[in-house]
Amino acid sequence: MRKTIKTFLACLLVCATAGGCLSIPNSETVSPRYFRNKSQGGVREEMEQINFVKLRMDKPAEELLGPNDVLGIYIAGITGNPEDAPPIHNIGSDKDRPASGYPYMVRSDGTLSLPMLPEPIYVEGMTLIQAEEAIRAAYTLKREIVRTDANISVSLIKPRTYHVTVIREDVTSDDQRSNSQSGTGKGAAYMGGIARGTARTLELPAYRNDILEALSLTGGLPGLNAKNEVVILRKAYSDEFSNKDYMDKDGYAMSEVARRYNESGEINNLNSDLGVLRIPLRVAPNEEPPQLTSEDVTLYDGDVVYIQSREAEVFYTGGLLKGGVYPIPRDYDLDVMGAIATAGGTVGASAGATPSGTNGKVGSILPASRILVLREVNGRQYAIQIRQRELLRDPSQRILIEPNDVIIVEYTSAELWFNIFYNMINLRITPQDFK
Repeated sequence: MRKTIKTFLACLLVCATAGGCLSIPNSETVSPRYFRNKSQGGVREEMEQINFVKLRMDKPAEELLGPNDVLGIYIAGITGNPEDAPPIHNIGSDKDRPASGYPYMVRSDGTLSLPMLPEPIYVEGMTLIQAEEAIRAAYTLKREIVRTDANISVSLIKPRTYHVTVIREDVTSDDQRSNSQSGTGKGAAYMGGIARGTARTLELPAYRNDILEALSLTGGLPGLNAKNEVVILRKAYSDEFSNKDYMDKDGYAMSEVARRYNESGEINNLNSDLGVLRIPLRVAPNEEPPQLTSEDVTLYDGDVVYIQSREAEVFYTGGLLKGGVYPIPRDYDLDVMGAIATAGGTVGASAGATPSGTNGKVGSILPASRILVLREVNGRQYAIQIRQRELLRDPSQRILIEPNDVIIVEYTSAELWFNIFYNMINLRITPQDFK
């Protein structure tokens, strides 16, 4: 045993002498004062949320009819026997309003084709009351088919809907969530290797076809692992989907977009003629909030609402910190002290502490106090050196962590040699053992 210990210590001394005690010499490091520090405030904490009500479309005082609206029309003696009561629809449904009459759909040109009328009635842009008056005039004044006091009623059985796809990379399905529980390590789970998000096809009724409605039906506002923006892709279907028959067939095109994303995890292979609208959800204090119109937030057939993941905004740890990948908070700033704590390390540990990630196998009386933050700026890597004592005393040393930073905690030369000597004493090794 004594011979093995002596061999181990000899190898340790040779490695420390030949390779140096520091991963990066002090001469190749820079001061944290060259970078944005905590006392100056960060970008994330200063940002303010926009008014989410602006993501809802302006609803008119009266809803107007349009193509694909299904109306309930009852004309005594024409669409039903005068003795029979008109059929009732939507009773007991929480989403639809009660309606009565026989179903007739407003055609794509905005007209209604009704029995015994030689020409259709144009109703697009009318209210239900105006449509009822137009139908009554067509049957009583223009053609005198029924009496002026005939029972005629018009109601809305089903409003027109718009087929929209919502792709969210911040929400996982139940299957993906169960699979993610088997992942090992915070880095593996966060970097998207297990769950990539979901895609859903919605049928949004008229006057509720807006961004806020689409988000509320698919999980709410973007989560903390999503970017602070909503991306709207207009006309998001490839040339093979541009056939009008496909678009009219139960939202076939949007269902196909959702299916492709769920299989591949990507939204490519779409038409290059793509209109993109980016709506930031948080803006800087000196930045004017987006001036959104009702048309901007209104969704139509073929639109895609895309919530992107922010999985690339991470920092890495190494050295005496346990190696890992950790997300940078979305809505507040994280300084180097908070990042070390997030990774499970300690700052200003007491004497006799054990370095993080060593599992207690190496004892030390002096904790590691040299902190390096490796940061790439304009293609060049900088090694920012921070001492723990300065970190505790001077807030300007607590630089803000940026995406792809690497935080390394290690001993200084003096700390390493002192701890080696301390371990030699604990093992009862004397200088005679090296002869």
